[in-house]
Amino acid sequence: MRLGINIPREHPDGRPYNAADIMARARAIEAAGFDGIWLGESMSRGNPSVDTLSVLAIAAAATSRVELGSAVLQVPLRRPAELANRLLTLHALSGGRFVAGLGAGSTQADFDACGVDYASRFKLFAAALPEIRRLCNGEQVGAANLRPWPSVAGGPPMLIGAWVSGIWVKRAAQNYDGWIASGRHNNRFRTLAEGLKVYRDNGGKRALIATVSVDLQAPTKPLTDDEPFNLRCGAKEASARLHQLAEIGIDDVLLVMRGAQSEEELLAIRALIK
Repeated sequence: MRLGINIPREHPDGRPYNAADIMARARAIEAAGFDGIWLGESMSRGNPSVDTLSVLAIAAAATSRVELGSAVLQVPLRRPAELANRLLTLHALSGGRFVAGLGAGSTQADFDACGVDYASRFKLFAAALPEIRRLCNGEQVGAANLRPWPSVAGGPPMLIGAWVSGIWVKRAAQNYDGWIASGRHNNRFRTLAEGLKVYRDNGGKRALIATVSVDLQAPTKPLTDDEPFNLRCGAKEASARLHQLAEIGIDDVLLVMRGAQSEEELLAIRALIK
């Protein structure tokens, strides 16, 4: 199983991360042996917002090995040509280490902030993805032709963020490069296993679970049905939960932590599973 982890948006005192902070955090993650640096996206949710792709670009400049991924970008909030251009750019800047986690979005506040109809999100998502793929392949789409360099033509792998139920798990398997489940909305191993069966039965290869919070200093207690899947527990229990995910077929777990961790803390988290 692979482990990815985020770069926080701000310091504990509320100061935003600057470029040097991002680079230092990225280097520490790579040095601790994590497999990837993954960032989500939100707007207008009561906290300072950051541009995911900008942060990942800075992280790319500071590292040479780790994968860099979005989990996930809300496609309907953007025009396909503009987004395809940015995906291709980061694909090039990272030397091919970037993975584009893309989704339809699930928070109306983000859509209201961008002036996009929330009810139309799946229709917009379904229409945009083929255009983005064609543009990344160097094809003409309307008036747009991004003419990617041969070394980046095709663009980054495209993973689909989707809840366990619904048609998009099948589409992720049949037409794209992976499925990203949400740890905030899927806390039951049985539910995840059911979604994974649908995904694998339709030919899906790579399955990830994102937004998994971590606090190894928290008291250990059983997960309840009404809380997100998390690793807010002692190290032994956290390791057991990760092994359960591996046993049902999850390939990657993407961790989310607030604030910076020491080198020792990052190593302890990475050591939860090999």
